[in-house]
Amino acid sequence: MILLFIILFYMIAIRIGTYGIFKKLGIEPWKAFVPVICSNEWQKVIAKPKWWTWMLFIPGVNLFYVASQLTDISTAFRRHSFWEHFAAVMFAFIYIPYLGFAPNEKFYAAGGVKPGDKPIHRSAIREWADAIVFAVVAATLIRIFVAEAYMIPTPSMEKTLLVGDFLFVSKFHYGARVPNTPLAMPFVHHTMPIFNTKSYTEIIKLPYKKLPSFQTVKRNDMVVFNFPAGDTVVLENQAPSYYDIVRYTAYSSRVDYNTARQMLWNSGQFHMIARPVDKRENYIKRCVGVPGDVLEIKDGVLYINNAPAYRPEELYTPYLIVLNDGAVITSEQMQELEIEDITARVMDRFLLPPNHFVALMTKANAEKLEKMGLTKLVQAYSYPKGELQSVVEDIFPNDTARYKWNIDNFGPVLLPKKGLTIELNDSIYPQYDRAIRVYEENTVERKDGRFFINGKEASTYTFKMDYYWMMGDNRHNSQDSRYWGFVPEDHIVGKAWFIWMNYDKNATSLFTKVRWNRLFTSIHSKWAPSEEKYLK
Repeated sequence: MILLFIILFYMIAIRIGTYGIFKKLGIEPWKAFVPVICSNEWQKVIAKPKWWTWMLFIPGVNLFYVASQLTDISTAFRRHSFWEHFAAVMFAFIYIPYLGFAPNEKFYAAGGVKPGDKPIHRSAIREWADAIVFAVVAATLIRIFVAEAYMIPTPSMEKTLLVGDFLFVSKFHYGARVPNTPLAMPFVHHTMPIFNTKSYTEIIKLPYKKLPSFQTVKRNDMVVFNFPAGDTVVLENQAPSYYDIVRYTAYSSRVDYNTARQMLWNSGQFHMIARPVDKRENYIKRCVGVPGDVLEIKDGVLYINNAPAYRPEELYTPYLIVLNDGAVITSEQMQELEIEDITARVMDRFLLPPNHFVALMTKANAEKLEKMGLTKLVQAYSYPKGELQSVVEDIFPNDTARYKWNIDNFGPVLLPKKGLTIELNDSIYPQYDRAIRVYEENTVERKDGRFFINGKEASTYTFKMDYYWMMGDNRHNSQDSRYWGFVPEDHIVGKAWFIWMNYDKNATSLFTKVRWNRLFTSIHSKWAPSEEKYLK
């Protein structure tokens, strides 16, 4: 409420100042209080095109537009120093009324120069400052509303996307989001380098809004999104994730989520902060399920709406390999076939006989291995269904009493879509708890088998947003929706567009550090199938 009052005061003060300026110029003063008409008159005063008024209606852009208008009116009064322009923007609620009502302040000319006048002299420092400010503003607008560079940091999308791939992520395909935190340092995500402090302020917080889109998120699009379980982050030591707290709630304290979170925080073992959605970590995965889909994984095979889902060519999946007696796969052969041995990881959960091991590889390389004469068996491997708590305890929805799921045997689960109504009961609610309570900001209580949402008893719930399911192509080496569930629409950042460079830090030669065949590769034309390959 206080913030709203401050913004309202700022805008009214500017209108009052504009009233005085219009009166000085012989323009009907009442026009200062009619938004579009006021802007049109202002464009005439500073000699700008009328169509600039439309920039008032583009969220984010309108902030820079207003700043430009304020500095232009200052210049028209022959007030063109850096500090006068700074005052015109930062203290407009004082500065604009001063220009409008101070008798000694006279309007000179649009741009501060009349025909025949010498151009306004600006120092080299001022010229550089203006150029830098313009470049920062332009780059910031492009980064927010058009495209942003992104680097693949982990192997979760191998071999489709490689560690070291540099991508451009399109913001306009799905409709650019209006920043939740518009007041932030340019080119920095959430933390200032060196100082290790927040790079943004929440003095102004905006609700989820986005510009019109050119397309919707489709199955198999590679999507960048804000990590949905990232509402708690570590400040020191090691903070538990959202689902760590869920498990603590279920198995230890037997208290509700918020109480468990506060108890852990008060214990002094860690400190947490909550980041707004647009400042949470960026992840990139393949969208395998869209709102309304029914998703299931059976023996490592993904099904969408009861039909086998698209299997990417470069999908990196586990294979059980049984070697011939005395046979050995050399390190050179492992490297050639791009095999990643995960036997130790599997042995933590299941014992394997001698000469058996499990490795990640593509289907094509598994076929090559079979032809080398070293193996008795090479076949797809998956964790058995419902085996051992250690397999299921970290898996969405983190309710081992009801769901014996693991990463290879999972579901079925219905992905919520806007307007979908579900019945609330103890068996299905755990799947949708976080969506209802956190993403859609409701309070939920359960008393004597009954559900109370925002204090009112409810037997059903209707979703307000669309939700997606994201998975990595490196299925056994990917933290994805199988661990933390749905990705709400307000977390979608953009569509992975194309690879503009790849840098292989492990290459020995300077020339081979760049994978030249990946430069300017269009991601979706190469790896994404058409939507027609799926049954609805």
